Amino acid sequence: MGLLAATVTKQYLIAYKNDIEYKKSLILQSKMNLSQASGDLLHAGTDLDPENPVIKQLEERKARLNLLEKKMDMELNEYDEKLQMIDGNIKNCDKIIESSISSMNK
Repeated sequence: MGLLAATVTKQYLIAYKNDIEYKKSLILQSKMNLSQASGDLLHAGTDLDPENPVIKQLEERKARLNLLEKKMDMELNEYDEKLQMIDGNIKNCDKIIESSISSMNK
């Protein structure tokens, strides 16, 4: 890969990295809202009879929220892995750019 190709590739990788970091921040924000909703559900219905059908609905909703939180965690892990791969590719591009520039100076 030449200097131009490495430079273009690096710019693409940086843009892709920024996109993934943005998506990751949206997931983290959603996760915070989800945690707040879960907390609200924990406090709702504490004064009701445990056999009340409303309590069972609340427990089902809590379970769905927990499942959603696990899915978000999995997405965050995927994004973290992608970010690590992108960082490695950016470093490779930097090495290629550096070697191309140094070979031009010889």
